[in-house]
Amino acid sequence: MMKRLLPLLTALLLCAPAGAAGDGPDYVDDRAVLQALTRQVKQLEAAKKLTPIGQLGAQLARTGCALQLPVPPQQPLAPAALYRRAQDSVLLHCHLYLCGKCKQTHLKVSTCFPLTADGVCVANYHAFSTSNAVTMAVATRDGRVFPVTEVLAASQRDDIVIFRVAAERLTPLALAAAEVGEAVAVLSHPSSRFYVLTQGAVARYCLDQGAPRLQITADYAVGSSGGPVLNSAGAAVGMVASTQDLYARQEHGQHDNLQMVVKLCVPSASIRKLIKEEKP
Repeated sequence: MMKRLLPLLTALLLCAPAGAAGDGPDYVDDRAVLQALTRQVKQLEAAKKLTPIGQLGAQLARTGCALQLPVPPQQPLAPAALYRRAQDSVLLHCHLYLCGKCKQTHLKVSTCFPLTADGVCVANYHAFSTSNAVTMAVATRDGRVFPVTEVLAASQRDDIVIFRVAAERLTPLALAAAEVGEAVAVLSHPSSRFYVLTQGAVARYCLDQGAPRLQITADYAVGSSGGPVLNSAGAAVGMVASTQDLYARQEHGQHDNLQMVVKLCVPSASIRKLIKEEKP
């Protein structure tokens, strides 16, 4: 197994904290990461070690689970320290899908993060409900790749799925609350640009089609879905969900003069609603 994971491990270790191996910045080779990741996930698929998406989809009706969650950290961190702490907790959510133009499966990557060390993770509902998906896996920054095995709880309205992967020794993120105006950061994989940190603030809490949302000003894009919204201590106060473009003119289906992109996230309270917390 270690030999097969070595290419991915080498590529992802380019994401190591600055200063960990010599002077100067460390550079992420996005293309090498994606190629190695594709190879590893397809090997698991060929070995029939991945759960079919139909089986996972049938479990999306589950509405709750019991977990022991970590205690939120309290000590604020500088942005560089926050990045170093959080990157081991930000996972690559790997989706094998059929394009409809050939018989081969292809890989796309979004983001997710663990809630427990023994393999319980959280991501967006919309990541589990795409029509062309075949199966999925999760990879860590240090090159470990794990099958997604089971959906534990889900909410389509809130855009949340809590699921299990066949993993151990993950680095979970604690859940916490945030106030409007509080500084936040997003660590995610926008458009297969791996481990991108953006910063902003909580803009407001609002309802979007009846679902509670946390609006932030930190940037993200397609592929960031499922990424944690972090407070200054490194706890997850929310999870990336969607964007809305605001144009100066919108007439007859035409859009002109983009003015703002609204960033809507799942608040941590919505994730907690699906969890019955167990005592240590």
